[in-house]
This record gives sequence, structure tokens and C-alpha cells, in this order.
Amino acid sequence: MITFSRLGKKGNLGNQLFQIASTIGLSHKHKQPYVFPNWEYEKFFEISLPHGKIPEAQLIKEKYFHLYEWDLDNGDYDILGYLQTEKYFDIPFTRKNLSFKPGFIEKIKAKKPLSGDPNNILISVRRGDFVHHPWFYQLSYKYYLGALIHNFPDWKNRHLIFISDDISYCKTQFSNLKNSYFIDDLSPIEQLAFGSTCKDFIISNSTFSWWVAWLGEKKDSKVIAPIKNFRGKHAKVTNEKDYFPERWIRFNHHNYSIPLEHIQTILVGEMYRLKDHIQYLSKKIREKFIKKKWKKL
Repeated sequence: MITFSRLGKKGNLGNQLFQIASTIGLSHKHKQPYVFPNWEYEKFFEISLPHGKIPEAQLIKEKYFHLYEWDLDNGDYDILGYLQTEKYFDIPFTRKNLSFKPGFIEKIKAKKPLSGDPNNILISVRRGDFVHHPWFYQLSYKYYLGALIHNFPDWKNRHLIFISDDISYCKTQFSNLKNSYFIDDLSPIEQLAFGSTCKDFIISNSTFSWWVAWLGEKKDSKVIAPIKNFRGKHAKVTNEKDYFPERWIRFNHHNYSIPLEHIQTILVGEMYRLKDHIQYLSKKIREKFIKKKWKKL
């Protein structure tokens, strides 16, 4: 039997969905039953998870970030890791069981009439702890706006729906795009459900963004993703080749120049970039100073 006993304690909603989908996929592959702890979001999905504990389970830690073969054929195992690739999933099972319950989707549609409109482009912007995080690849306004202009020639005739953990940033940065809408009154699970009704996506490198696109993806969808997930030393030791599905379009904003007709967005964006850079440098200087102080003590 297999479990992921730390479900709900290791990462937020996006991470938890990976843990569930990959644990089930590995269980199916190795012909093992599985159980999970109680999960607070289960009530919103079609899935019915078997609950329980495996007291004598052997803890098995993820060796690599990318796909690899696990030895789980016999015995009881408690998996620990990120498991962030759809290559671990039983995809038909996951598509069916991690879809939202119709009643929940109807509530979202009642709150947001644009839900389900094929004219929507869902833009998922991650800020928060990613902005100064040394591990994660940084995405500025150039990525989101460049991905929009370059990949959606009809974008001026589409609804640009922004969801974010920093929606005030999005409003300041992108409000001059006249066909933009900012979702500021939905919880994370409601944002995810709203996203599942959309067809086309521009996502960040967060797991939440990843699941917004994956749950909403249709046969004719276009999903635009960053060229990288990680940066710095972490990127050198982490093989992320399996993180984004190969069918998704990877956009390198460093090779794209924003047209000058968007000068207002450019100016606001450059001000944010300068502010973020100064805050990042200040943080690094403080950390360096504290380390020196500790060494002297």
C-alpha cells in the first residue's frame, strides 16, 4: 500500500494536486492500493479519496525532480517529494477525478458571468515569495505582455482575465489594456475552478498556474509557459525537463521586444523591476551582514 502522509503539510494547493495525482499514478503503475490523510479540498472535486494511515510504512524520498523509475512493487510506502510532472499521472483517471463538481462550477459561473466564455485568455501571474526567491526564475511584465502579443494575434478582441496572489500589482501593471479583467474576490480554489472553464492560458512557473492550465486545457487550447522554472544554483542541480508538458508553448521574453505603443505598461513595469531589484539587493545585504555578525559572536 502507498500513501503521501504529508498531504496538506508540504506546499499549498498546486503542490498538493501534484502529490495526489502522482501518488495515485505511481500506485496504479505498481498495482498497489493507496490511502491519503483527510484533504480539505476534496469536497470540490469529483474524486473520492480512500483515507487512512499506514503505521509501518517505509518512507521513500524523491531522488530527482524529473521522472524516474520508483521501486514500489511490494510493501508499504510513504512517499515524500514534489512529484511535479504529469508523466507520473494516470492521465485519464486524473482528468476524470480531478475535475470540479458541476455544482461548484455553477456557483463560480453565477459569481463570474465570463466563466466558460471561449473568448477568454486566462493570465495567471505569480508574485508573492517568488519575487525575491533565489530558486525561482523571475518573470516581469515583459513575459506576460510579450507572451500575449506574440502568441495571440487577436488578443485585442479577447477577454484578458488576470488571476494572481498580488492582484493589485496586476491592476497597476496591466490596467491600461482596455479588455482586461481582474479577479479579486475569489479564493484560490475558486480561481482554480474559474480557470478550468477557460480555453487559452498564459501561466507563470508556479504549481498553481500549472494546474490552472492543466485542468482547463481542451483539445484546441493554447498554453504559454515560461522557458524555465528555476534559476541560479538551484537550476544547475535540478533537471526540470519534465515539469512543463511538451505540448505547451515555451516563450522566451528575453528575445522579444515590447512594441512602443505599450509605453505606459513598459514604464510601469520598469519601475516595478527597479523596485524589486533594490528590495532583493537590500535583502541580500542584510543577510550577509547578519551572517558576519553571527560569525563574530
